[in-house]
Amino acid sequence: MNYFKRSSKIPGPFPLPLIGNMHQLGGDFPAAAKIFQRKYGDFYEFYMGNKRNIVISRPDLVEKVWGPLSLKNTKFIMRNSYSEGIDELGLGTKGMVLNRDIESWSINRKFLVPSISSPSFLRESIKLSSKLINEVFEYWKIMEKEGMQVEFSDWMDALGADVVSTTATGKKNSSTAELFNTLNLKGKTSKMQGIWQDGLRFIQAIQTYNESMSFMMLFPTFFRRKFPGIKSLNTKYLDNRDWIDNELKKLVVERRKEILNTPLNQPLEPTILTLLLTTNTERDLETIAVGKFDRPLTDEEISSIIREVFTGGMDTTSNSLSFISFYIAKHRDVYLKMREEVLNVYGTLDNPDLTFESYGKLKYIGAVINESIRIFPTISLMPRTATEDVEFDGFTIEADTTVFTNLKALSNNPKYFENPEKFNPDRFLADKESMGKYTYIPFGNGVRICPGRAWAIVQMKTFLVKLLCTFDMELVDKNANPKYVYATANRPVDIKLYIRTRKN
Repeated sequence: MNYFKRSSKIPGPFPLPLIGNMHQLGGDFPAAAKIFQRKYGDFYEFYMGNKRNIVISRPDLVEKVWGPLSLKNTKFIMRNSYSEGIDELGLGTKGMVLNRDIESWSINRKFLVPSISSPSFLRESIKLSSKLINEVFEYWKIMEKEGMQVEFSDWMDALGADVVSTTATGKKNSSTAELFNTLNLKGKTSKMQGIWQDGLRFIQAIQTYNESMSFMMLFPTFFRRKFPGIKSLNTKYLDNRDWIDNELKKLVVERRKEILNTPLNQPLEPTILTLLLTTNTERDLETIAVGKFDRPLTDEEISSIIREVFTGGMDTTSNSLSFISFYIAKHRDVYLKMREEVLNVYGTLDNPDLTFESYGKLKYIGAVINESIRIFPTISLMPRTATEDVEFDGFTIEADTTVFTNLKALSNNPKYFENPEKFNPDRFLADKESMGKYTYIPFGNGVRICPGRAWAIVQMKTFLVKLLCTFDMELVDKNANPKYVYATANRPVDIKLYIRTRKN
């Protein structure tokens, strides 16, 4: 009996009994994928236990997975194969990102996408983000006077947590204030206070939850529950899930009571939570168009959507901003060119009037964002799964087999990007057809494209414009390369910068 059923003979590392290739993946999936890709090419397989996984980084294969734009035209409607661990996390039948229940996914999509991509929401997001960024910059000016370094990834994590928590729930967190206070500067502490009890603990729990996704998806149930070390980690992740679920339920119940106690003639703050609670009720803010869906969402449905706002809205944007800041600090000419664009668009560098409409004119800043994500994507490997058997190069890929697209291998391949190791934003201002189709899809494509991409871009442009107008930056180690730890996303570490107030 062939335990692994390798009749297709797709290239890939030889799997061991029971564990497959788990011993070769270790704790860094992107690093292992890089080694496999160099050895086996742009189409290979590996096993976690006896579960087969496919990895692709060739545009023609990527198009088969990500190209179709409608549900009825794609076989790859699922984000991942069936995983008992993902179900245990509460993601297999709820929310959007890993939801395999298409009806439930469709309902959630009708609510989430309009609420975080409408111009009115994005305009409010710019105002809110600007206020929170100003608070961070005041802390940095104090640190500048003290001659201190800025640990950029820590600050981006804290800022991202404050932006998402306030935008999603209306309850301000105090992550940046708490981070400043940990510096223990004599006589200098932040007086800013959050209004969310356990808010900081919740943010840390979300980060742990994000870490748990790849663990629960890749490791077989038997190993998670039986092996020492792995078993304790499994218990930690499930306990963390329960705590988050309880906290979200409290948030929803409390906000529902607040809305019920608010007079009908008094306006409600249009946070994501409020929009979800009021749609299809007498307090409907008429921001979300949901077609024929005419009932209010349940508390459980709202909780699952809000959880995904946190899990998808915090780490990826914060991590991307840290990597972007690293590259523009390393490339002074790029930084100055970005600043010149801001001056051309707004006519001033002194507190420019940031509007949603003006962001479309920031072509070069958009190119810098694209190039940073190309050279070091926050999400290196993105999964999809077919609902029926498909053929790749004459090989049969059975239904419910996870197919990972290696975005980093794809966007760093010299076949598609000249001198891929070189940081060159201008490549995104040239003829994009020269890159080739499906060589750069940082948010995915098709029906299950990232629902928060518009919000993420607006957040990044808001921060970068304000940064350019306020500070100059310099790497503490000018010869450094970006470092990361893998926790479902690539989380940057040791990005240390000197921040100096702009002189001209």
